[in-house]
Amino acid sequence: MGSKKSQKALFVLGLTAVLSSASNAQSFSTGKAFDLTIGVGSVYQSSTDTISGGIQASPVGFSTVINAFDSATTVGFSKINSAYTATSASVIRLGYRGLPLLITTDNASAAITFLVPSINQNKIFSARATRDSNIEDLRDFLKNSGTDLINQLNQKLAQSSPVDPIAGNPNSLQSQMVGADFDRNFIQSASNIKESSSTSAVSNLIGAGVSFGSFSQGGLTNQVVTLPLSYTFRSQADARRQLTIYAPISVTTVAGAKSYAVNLGASYRFPVNNEWAITPGLGYGIAGSIDLGSAASMLGASVTNQYTLRQDGYDLAFGNTVGIYQSRKISLGGYSFDPSIKNTVFRNGILLSVPTVVLGQKMAYELSLINTLYAGTGLYARQYNELGFTLGTNKSADSTRSYLRGGLSYLQGQNGIRGFKANLGYWF
Repeated sequence: MGSKKSQKALFVLGLTAVLSSASNAQSFSTGKAFDLTIGVGSVYQSSTDTISGGIQASPVGFSTVINAFDSATTVGFSKINSAYTATSASVIRLGYRGLPLLITTDNASAAITFLVPSINQNKIFSARATRDSNIEDLRDFLKNSGTDLINQLNQKLAQSSPVDPIAGNPNSLQSQMVGADFDRNFIQSASNIKESSSTSAVSNLIGAGVSFGSFSQGGLTNQVVTLPLSYTFRSQADARRQLTIYAPISVTTVAGAKSYAVNLGASYRFPVNNEWAITPGLGYGIAGSIDLGSAASMLGASVTNQYTLRQDGYDLAFGNTVGIYQSRKISLGGYSFDPSIKNTVFRNGILLSVPTVVLGQKMAYELSLINTLYAGTGLYARQYNELGFTLGTNKSADSTRSYLRGGLSYLQGQNGIRGFKANLGYWF
């Protein structure tokens, strides 16, 4: 299959792709996405997810899942709890992005029992003479368990981790696709649909910029940097009719672990009348992280409505996006991954635009309030509210000029999610 490191990475993905849709996440006491806790002569209480009795050691955190699994040996366990030996009765708990995975051992026995309490998974490995060898058999079992186990875990583990790269938090692939569809088809074009088409030739637009988001959830800080690249074809007959091709690229960091995502797609915007525009869109995103042990792709289809009321001295715009976002199978290194996430998403907002002058330059500032609601697969957070402010130059649909806008927004959501996003965009 390749190098030992490559095999290990694929083993990690083989296990963790099926866990990436998990669970009511616990707090992260070590400040890392993964942690190991070992109790010698202890018992595990599944109802409270605690280890009691015996000799216990404080949990040790790991930035990446590979580093956590590297410690799954007698030497690694004894470094965490000095009372542990190759013959100890023990409970070993791996906090896997909030989901508990367990190994238990009996006194003077080489056998190990692997448990995932949330799905009633229980399997004993005892064919080998040492625990380390039986743990290797466990690795092989997880790596080669096949589609049946993956599907079983996906069916039971319906909720996402608060730091999952695929769904359930503001920096996940699904959330980025939802937010980008709404922002591109409403925020970036609101207050301009009433402009009539220009008598002069209009140019197409290249869109480029950068955004930074930082959110706290489950005791961890999740940060993302995104490059929102796009190209917009504008109709010569009516510049309000626009076909946009987009390819935003993002890098997310959480507790030292990195994940990467790209979203490819297109949307077509056309005005119904002077106040109302409709924009359907279709996108396909891919995200993955060796560090977090996750890989998946997602297909999204949405329709955005924008309605603008032009008043003396200000514009008031209303927007809503309804979309369906569903994970799709992705194959990597002989494995197929699909966390089986499917959500219907409703994102609604109101935007106030007021013209102003800054340093002699005609500009407009905007205030927005946005709510996002997910229905379908259980997620760590189903709802977000955002309050935003932007400032920039003209973004009229039929303008032949380039325009620049920058902004800042504050977000809060379920399960204590808090954070902000800053963005700067330039269309030319």
